[in-house]
Amino acid sequence: MGLRYLIALLLAGPASAQSVADAPVLEVVVTTATKKGEAQAAQDVATAVSVLTTEYLVARQATDIEDLSYALPNVALDGIGTGKGIANFSIRGLGVAGSIPSIDPTVGVFVDGVYLGMNYGVIVDMLDLEAVEVLRGPQGLLFGRNVTGGAVLLRSRRPSGSLSGAAALRVETGLDRRLTGSIENASADGRIKARLSASARDDAGWFRNAAPQGGHVGAERARVLRPVLTWTPSDALDVTVTYERGTSDGDGPATQNRRRFGGFGLAIDEPGFSAVDWQHAIVEANRRALPGSGQVTNVFGWRSVGHESLADIDSTAEPIFHLLAFTEQEQVSNELRYTGWFRGRWQTTLGGYVFAQDIRYRERRALGSTWGAPFGGDQEHWTAGVFWSNEFELADGWILNVGGRYTVERKDVEVATAGNATCVADAGIADTRCRFDFRDGDRWRNLTPKVGLQRWLGSGRQFYGHYTRGFRSGGYNLRNTSPVAAPGPFDEEEQDAFEVGFKAEVADGRGRLNVAAFHSIVTDLQRQVTRADATAGAFQVTANTADATIRGIEAEIVLNLSESVRIEAFLGLADGRYDRVRHDLDGDGSTFGDERLALPRLAPLSYGLGVRYGRDLGGFGRLTARLDAAHRDDSEITDDNRGTLDGGELVAASLELAPSSALSLTLYARNLLDTVFRRSDFDLSGLVDSTYSPLKEGRVVGLAINGRFDGASPAPSRRP
Repeated sequence: MGLRYLIALLLAGPASAQSVADAPVLEVVVTTATKKGEAQAAQDVATAVSVLTTEYLVARQATDIEDLSYALPNVALDGIGTGKGIANFSIRGLGVAGSIPSIDPTVGVFVDGVYLGMNYGVIVDMLDLEAVEVLRGPQGLLFGRNVTGGAVLLRSRRPSGSLSGAAALRVETGLDRRLTGSIENASADGRIKARLSASARDDAGWFRNAAPQGGHVGAERARVLRPVLTWTPSDALDVTVTYERGTSDGDGPATQNRRRFGGFGLAIDEPGFSAVDWQHAIVEANRRALPGSGQVTNVFGWRSVGHESLADIDSTAEPIFHLLAFTEQEQVSNELRYTGWFRGRWQTTLGGYVFAQDIRYRERRALGSTWGAPFGGDQEHWTAGVFWSNEFELADGWILNVGGRYTVERKDVEVATAGNATCVADAGIADTRCRFDFRDGDRWRNLTPKVGLQRWLGSGRQFYGHYTRGFRSGGYNLRNTSPVAAPGPFDEEEQDAFEVGFKAEVADGRGRLNVAAFHSIVTDLQRQVTRADATAGAFQVTANTADATIRGIEAEIVLNLSESVRIEAFLGLADGRYDRVRHDLDGDGSTFGDERLALPRLAPLSYGLGVRYGRDLGGFGRLTARLDAAHRDDSEITDDNRGTLDGGELVAASLELAPSSALSLTLYARNLLDTVFRRSDFDLSGLVDSTYSPLKEGRVVGLAINGRFDGASPAPSRRP
């Protein structure tokens, strides 16, 4: 698959689509990203949003969000690799590279409308999702702070009201086995609907350890349970309660020394462990038929996460640098909003939001078989905001979007600096008590405006453009290992972003073409600057390092060529540069020449092509074949440009036989080319001749069996 062929396909798509008159019309894909009274067609929304449906997730055999890392342009949904579930997502070149829980993300993750307050517990087994929505670019108006890169929205499947159920068994090389199931029903009058979903996965570990003790690395045992209950006392009111409980327990990361090993080879003396425990409860209530034909929505969320891990950081068969860490977090949030029409041409969304979380972090490091004293910190964090978004139909086909969000935020911390404070572990690292040497607090206030214009041309075509501002929270570093640098506060990261785009339905609805160009000016970039050190293992300082400009273009196309063939393709180009450097990035003692370094987490090129072919086999059912190939360039992972986040080609294929609508069997393969991908790459030259490079799995082949049943007809839905 050459790049020139993909570009030609994207450019020629609308013209080629005119010859597919016998192909079926594309299904309508909806998004909840506008926070209006009902879901909107994603094609009608004036921003770059991609919706990955249930069918897409099942076809890709996606286990967690990281399996979608190569699915979209200028999007990298990777984990850090230090411990299970820690996200280091990046969109349009804005991302984080580290596992400090008090460092806020650039890509916000929302589960059923509730923001996840830290990067821990994000990459866990997905269960019974209706869709995954990915918004590219800052979303500060409706979603608030810490979405300067974009937002990832996970929508759980809600009960439809019918008596139905589904089950799936998946076995793949590794050996990895996963069983999932769901069942739902409703009361006789349809006013109470319930759905229960569960999954269990046992992974024996894909990697082999070449160290003397040998064995597999990468084992994991995961369990997830989610009941959902919807109560509809009247046509004007519905309340949905969602609860989820999940656990994951297994090995630590499969870390590689790139100076000694290639491919998937590794030799470590400490396989380590990673344990995650999370639960959340979400209550959404919708009250309709208010003045202005509006709706009031309230979303309350509570979530707790516990995370403990042990990792072999030196990536060798010697006990040089091991890291034991414990994190716990509890958060509560509530959003109340109203949306409605006034005078027929004015639609408004007005709301308020409060969020509070407590984070506790403890860490111990072993250097040369000697465990040092624990250290870490506690943080209390709250934020509140009000937002108002308006759409005015100025004339036929012309829509003006104007809005703003005002936010106030406060963080209070207590930090025990490594080597400077006394911490005592009573029964384990989770019970560590500290005598803190740093206490501080700070407050931030800001306004995030948005102004946009949308022009409809008819026949499903629109041009749009908008300006928006985004903020990433200021804060503190709970993992303070430097004896001379204070853990904070560091300032907010601010972004002024411009986007223009074109969306079109082509070939009478049988194809879609979306193109977006963006230009972002980022000031006070927050970066985690890391240096290997013989006494501490590594120093990690969070600072506002620089100002930068990032720009690029994205294109997506979906086209039904016939009743049997569909193609999906995307292309992403991105370029960035430093405008001003304030912090020594390469460690040479000055900022001179640092502006020539490449921005980390910015891949210049990403593209992909998927082809699906389906054919009826008469009495034997339907056969569907799918091939997906994607590419992402290498990118720098550290500010000093001494570590590389692997790019490369990711190819997946599947062959599904569905004898009936109730049963299907799928043979599939992920990473068919056995390409080596690493989640991180940290140079340990200051400590040992090694690198810290945790690996992703290579080629995986599997078989999935899916079954379902439908009972009574669905009860009438009272949701909008």
